[in-house]
Amino acid sequence: MKKRTNPEIAVSVLGFQSELAERAARRGIDLPCAMRTGTRPAGSGDLTDMYERTDPARRRARGQFFTPPDIAEFMVRFGIGGSRTVLDPACGLGVFLKKAVDAGKGVKRVYGIDADGTMVNACHVDLAMHGRSSSRKVELHHKNYICDDVSDVPRVDFLVCNPPYLNFHDFDREMASAVEEKCGVRFSRLANLYALFMVKAAESVKKGGKIAFITPSEFLYTGYGRALKKFLLDNFTIISFVTFDFDKTVFDTALTTSTISLFVNKKAPKGHRVAFVKTRGSLAGLDGTGACRRNGVLINRVRQDELDPDSRWQRYYSDAALPELAEKLVPLAQQADVKRGIATGSNAFFTLSSSEVRRWRIEGDFLVPVISKAVQVGGYKLTKSAMRILDRAGHKIHLLYCASKPSANLYRYIKHGEKTKVDERYLCAHRSPWYSMEKRVPAPILATVFSRNNMRFIRNAARCLNLAAYHGIYPRFSGADMTDAFLCYLNSSLCAQMQKTARREYGGGLHKFEPRDLLDLPVVPVTQLGRSSVAELAAAFRRLSEPGSKNGRAQREADQKVREITESL
Repeated sequence: MKKRTNPEIAVSVLGFQSELAERAARRGIDLPCAMRTGTRPAGSGDLTDMYERTDPARRRARGQFFTPPDIAEFMVRFGIGGSRTVLDPACGLGVFLKKAVDAGKGVKRVYGIDADGTMVNACHVDLAMHGRSSSRKVELHHKNYICDDVSDVPRVDFLVCNPPYLNFHDFDREMASAVEEKCGVRFSRLANLYALFMVKAAESVKKGGKIAFITPSEFLYTGYGRALKKFLLDNFTIISFVTFDFDKTVFDTALTTSTISLFVNKKAPKGHRVAFVKTRGSLAGLDGTGACRRNGVLINRVRQDELDPDSRWQRYYSDAALPELAEKLVPLAQQADVKRGIATGSNAFFTLSSSEVRRWRIEGDFLVPVISKAVQVGGYKLTKSAMRILDRAGHKIHLLYCASKPSANLYRYIKHGEKTKVDERYLCAHRSPWYSMEKRVPAPILATVFSRNNMRFIRNAARCLNLAAYHGIYPRFSGADMTDAFLCYLNSSLCAQMQKTARREYGGGLHKFEPRDLLDLPVVPVTQLGRSSVAELAAAFRRLSEPGSKNGRAQREADQKVREITESL
């Protein structure tokens, strides 16, 4: 009987096959033979590792990150039972297709779609290497799932996908608009392409069918995730969000935390509870419903009709149950304003060391002290003596801050900037004059933008301006005691717990706060505290911020005082 040929596949696989064949040959693998015979050569694994080394820049430009086999197996296991048809609309090298084909006799047809022709061809090669390309179960299509007509692929029982990770500005906005209009949803320009895949899945899956995605977790807590969360709440029964602990990364080449989202394509029944599951990387003993047979997994179940798309769902992953204390706190926006650090357009030009100031003979009238890097500040207090130490070490602690007619010496430096085309950089070109700087007063408190543990909130006793490595916090109250009391809370373990509900997670333990995130951070209402409480917190912070202090003991004392006063509110 003549073998069936899939017309959607360019069987020659062009240069991709030849490059992979060369790589395979160096490992003692006869790839063309493996394709012809449908046998898996010993030690060949699959093509993923070879392809990842072929052209990483090409993959990044297309948002391609391959799913680890254990995660693919977990996702397929969720939806394969009772499913006769399966679709992966961004199939890549076919890890989900292979898992589905191997799942059992009940699966009659497996469809793979990918916009990247090289990927479709590579998937065909890999299926052939593993003896699956001749199966009548597999049907591959070289199409763009979002904007092409895919009506020749019928609605399926189960859709499983690891979609491309691309921001909206990296692809055609018209492509997004077509899906948005058809599905009745509108996304921010900050959203990611994977949101369109999740929305379009509703029309590719039969009613009651199952859906599994692995994506970045950012939609759970960012503002541009609101539209997607509302769509999910309105259209799907959300079974669970399985998120990998925020200090873990699933994809070695992508600095992002990942979430597996599991749905049923029907409206949620009344009282249905969504499982928010956090695991430290292993999926062993865990199923898609959130049931678990091992320790070390956090599971929190929340009624779907109580989930608010405008809130940060990240808070459902908090290790500590702090609802009573949280009710005693207020958003930081009620106590202070937040401004991001100054963006100069060229730190190399606008920040100078003292030796550079002397070389160009720039007068002090055109300079202000500045902190430009997070590593320049240690501890919880920035003093003038600390700035002198940085100065002696050659750090760039002077910011060019021209608010009047330049002197002759400064004019020479400005001409130097024009000669090196600093004036043509984006931010500089949009300022008049280009060498001017936005007006800013020193922030009493500096907050680190990125951190790997907890944020640091620093008392800016040196009254320095800050560049973008720090946000500036401007309390709406005055007085040293009030400010230090506020800092005692901000640097406490209680605040560290609250930060988990407001920050952004980038994987590998990296966290970030935008100004809006900080404004939402729950804080102690210091303006409502009595004088004695303010004095006690201020004293605890001063001990914590003393140079050379025993921070372990001082931190424990500060934590205890914060909790005692918060509980008494």
